[in-house]
Amino acid sequence: MPVQKPFYLFVYGTLMNPSVFRAVLGRRMVHNADDAQSGDAFLARDAVLNGFKKISPDQTYLYAVPEPFGRIRGYIIGPLPPESMQALRKYEGRNYVRQSVVVQTNSGDQKAYVFAGNLKQLEHSFGYAFHDTLKQEILLRQKIESALLEAQKEQLKTDAQDTVTRRAIAELHGDTIRDLMRMHFDSGGVGDYTIRHALKDAPLRDYTRVRGDPEARALAMNYLNMVVRQVMFNQLEEQIRRDFRYELDRMTHGEGFYERTLSSLAALGVLNAAQGTLNLLIGDCFSELVFEKCHLVDYVKWAIMASDAFYDLPAIRRQLAYIRTHQGGGEIPLGTELEFSNIGHGVISDPEGTRLRDNRYDGLLYFQDFGLDILTWKLGGHIDDHHDKASSRPRRGFFEIALGNLSIGQNISKPITNDPWVLNQIIHEARQFYDISPHSMHISLQVGGSHKPKKDSLLPPHIMKCLLAVGGDPAVDGEGKLRIARLVGDEIIGKDPKPHMLFSEVRKRFSRNDDTDGITRHVSGRYVQQYRFLRLSPRINYEPIIAALKGIQLSLAPGSFLTSAQYETSEEHRQAYNTIMEWGARPTPLEAASINDFLSCVREGLMIERRGKPAHNAAYIAWALNQLRKSLNAFNELAAAHATEGAR
Repeated sequence: MPVQKPFYLFVYGTLMNPSVFRAVLGRRMVHNADDAQSGDAFLARDAVLNGFKKISPDQTYLYAVPEPFGRIRGYIIGPLPPESMQALRKYEGRNYVRQSVVVQTNSGDQKAYVFAGNLKQLEHSFGYAFHDTLKQEILLRQKIESALLEAQKEQLKTDAQDTVTRRAIAELHGDTIRDLMRMHFDSGGVGDYTIRHALKDAPLRDYTRVRGDPEARALAMNYLNMVVRQVMFNQLEEQIRRDFRYELDRMTHGEGFYERTLSSLAALGVLNAAQGTLNLLIGDCFSELVFEKCHLVDYVKWAIMASDAFYDLPAIRRQLAYIRTHQGGGEIPLGTELEFSNIGHGVISDPEGTRLRDNRYDGLLYFQDFGLDILTWKLGGHIDDHHDKASSRPRRGFFEIALGNLSIGQNISKPITNDPWVLNQIIHEARQFYDISPHSMHISLQVGGSHKPKKDSLLPPHIMKCLLAVGGDPAVDGEGKLRIARLVGDEIIGKDPKPHMLFSEVRKRFSRNDDTDGITRHVSGRYVQQYRFLRLSPRINYEPIIAALKGIQLSLAPGSFLTSAQYETSEEHRQAYNTIMEWGARPTPLEAASINDFLSCVREGLMIERRGKPAHNAAYIAWALNQLRKSLNAFNELAAAHATEGAR
């Protein structure tokens, strides 16, 4: 249908290039309103298109396609005269279709046209090369390979040509190899004897202890399903790092971040997109291998061979292109911890499983027996019973993943990204990958200098209410009453020795150890504010929430809330706690002034993120604020509806 009046255009690809724009439409693209008054130019402003993502299947052009939690940053240009549409249609061709959309700008919503991808017309072709120039790493891996070969010959009696078995042994020593690599680069080298001793003399993990346990045998296939999936992830991530090292290096956030973040995200994306195929492969595994007759290493070997057959180069290229075209950056280093449990917080309150039972994993009681404490190391996997995360004893608890954790026991970790979009993707891809119910999550912000958290600085209760309204799981209970689910149980509330709340906690994290003189010392400690009130849910887009936490932390610099000592010694903290708890049990709509103040604090912080200036452009900040306002308005509607029902 022809355009009859001036219109706005949202561009996100080649038309963002001034020379391309001028060639297509015959006028300049300018970013200053005064320059647009000359008559030979159109004004371009930063804008965000919600509900779409960018793909680049041909590595030449970008195509916008629908994505529920997606967003694309670009320019809104115009108004353009009606006759410009003909030139645009000619330029875009049949691979694009015109759509009417609403984009977010710094000055509010704006109707515009966008040329989105016509999926039926797209054809995919790719080409990447890989070159690894990290000589130290290559040399170290050769030494590790030699030690693994010795272990292979002595422990499993196979020869050097059996590379699959050697790779399986490496998987079952994955955390040890990780530690050897870290020791090498932290302390300036690791001796050949240390490498051989760590790999050759260590027994190979197996499920022998539980083979005769009827309860363990009943759950074995569930655990082995997790084993096979995890090994396939490990192998795919490793292959992506080898084949796309050069491209990943160009996309990475820098040396201070976990080096496997983007390769892990790509591997999770590929596997999640092919869940049907993955399930069929695992079904084949269980038809070929028998638990009672086989060993853990046999399942690991099978998963390695399946991963080799599964490796899909075009799918990996699509994932990497998707990540590359959506990365947004930021300044504050970020991290996350995700908790999974099929019986929720009951796994902590009933550690013996006397009242609550999980008929798939029995509270992850056999996690170590099936080597999953080793196999999940790339994602920082471990069992957390809220007592000791590093214990090797079998126990029930949450399955927790903490990407970037280099050592759970020594509290050594790296942030995984500075980009809220990347963090949101990691959260949802990891949640989708594991066949365990998602429970809760923590988001960590590495802050320091003038933004160092103030130990007892208290967030105003109305700010906490806003955060809980968007991420604290407002839900209707069994009696039909609205509650803030994270507050009404014992999930983040404790009473011993005094009332306390795990809303936020300031910690010190370390990125490496120095043990050059035989004494282990932490190096490069940084302050980390960890927000612990969030529900892990497929329904939540965490990107604007992450932006909100950044803004709040930078503008208000809050400390921990609430420790037992704070409750005991501070009347202000006690009052805040009581206020929040009363509201959480009977949530009422948030006042407009509270919402406005919350959003103002978020904006104030985001505007100073990078040395007193914003780390995101104005359109992105406006988009995040708009998403938060929509979420808070939705909460108010829910709270008002239930308040009305309660009054009847």
